Amino acid sequence: MRKAGYIVDLVKQQAVCEANYFRLCKLLPGNDEDLRRIAISHGRYQGILTLKVVERCKYTSVISLIHDAEWGEWAIAPLMSVRVYHDVQMAEVISAQQKRHFAAKYSYPNPQMFHPDEKAQLNRFLADWLAFCLEQGHSYEPVTLSS
Repeated sequence: MRKAGYIVDLVKQQAVCEANYFRLCKLLPGNDEDLRRIAISHGRYQGILTLKVVERCKYTSVISLIHDAEWGEWAIAPLMSVRVYHDVQMAEVISAQQKRHFAAKYSYPNPQMFHPDEKAQLNRFLADWLAFCLEQGHSYEPVTLSS
């Protein structure tokens, strides 16, 4: 008996993208703010998340998310670009770890070794990451000492 392939759940994906939009709006409020740094900690220091608006258009924006931290040799820091659709209030991952253009569904196995639901997994990871930042993050402003 052959296993059923992955079926895209468009309603679920749209719900995740809508939630990501509102999480990003909380983390990067205001239309004129292009850069925000958030210190992340939970038990011990876990780095700084930088959200940077790299492109601004009438209906969309592109935001890069860079987590700057000591990850050691066993892991790499998350790096993503997210397209924000202001007219429909959605945000989706458009690149992750320098890979771009994710299909909604992949056959498996494939040359890139993507999961059948790679795009959905990336958007769920973004949701978890942003939720963690909202719960555990602190606004980061460098302290300058004046003499």
